[in-house]
Amino acid sequence: MNGAYHLTCAPDSAGRSALVRQYVSAPMHISKPWWDNGLLVVNTVNSTAGLFSGDRIDGEIEVRSGAQMLVTSPSASRAHRMPSGHAAVTLKIRVANDAWLEMLPALFIPHAGSDYIQHTAIELDPAARFLSFETFVSGRVASGEAWQFTRFETRFSISCNSRPIARETYSITPDSPSVRAIRAQFPTACHATCYAAGAHFPGDLLTAISGLHHSQCWIGCTRLDAPAIAIRLVAADNLHLSRALTAMRPLLHQAFNRAVPPLRR
Repeated sequence: MNGAYHLTCAPDSAGRSALVRQYVSAPMHISKPWWDNGLLVVNTVNSTAGLFSGDRIDGEIEVRSGAQMLVTSPSASRAHRMPSGHAAVTLKIRVANDAWLEMLPALFIPHAGSDYIQHTAIELDPAARFLSFETFVSGRVASGEAWQFTRFETRFSISCNSRPIARETYSITPDSPSVRAIRAQFPTACHATCYAAGAHFPGDLLTAISGLHHSQCWIGCTRLDAPAIAIRLVAADNLHLSRALTAMRPLLHQAFNRAVPPLRR
């Protein structure tokens, strides 16, 4: 199945952030957006059980100058068993000067035998403000399916003012040496990546984030070649990962001088 969602957020005639362009095709669905103190909150969701072999999802998100938007999802995304072939998701994001975008999808769960590829490209104007989270678990742990997927592959790039500031490509397979090293420490490990750009990130913020590190949740934080930071987390399980992200998100919003918005009405 080939699905898509294309969203453009811009100020309307009253100056409120609004979806001035939207295109959605099955299996994707977006909820009715709502405002939280001027922030437009949009839920996107795959309306089927998840991704299957041959599925392709094409996403495009643009936030124009003066607009602010949070894109989230109400439930986890899943990739199901694929005897052959793979599923692929492509996402292109553009954030203009004096615009704000936060990407906060629910966690991704690869089922046993799933083969998943994602491509994400983010373009930021010099005065854009951007915050994103991505979380990945090792499978349906409660069903005994940790590390039984075939492949999880990601290609990610982020640029500011047409200058690349981060690029990563990796393919996770359960028996690769790097994964075996993680599994030796955390048999049901969970993983998260965060990027933040467009604010002043003082040293005490990075210290506070690093202070969330402990034996059951490893956290690394680094500055990028722009007013941006990258954060990586590996936790023993989803509970420890969720606790760390819950503590981290307000710290990052504070750096942007923003209140943390609710995810539900």
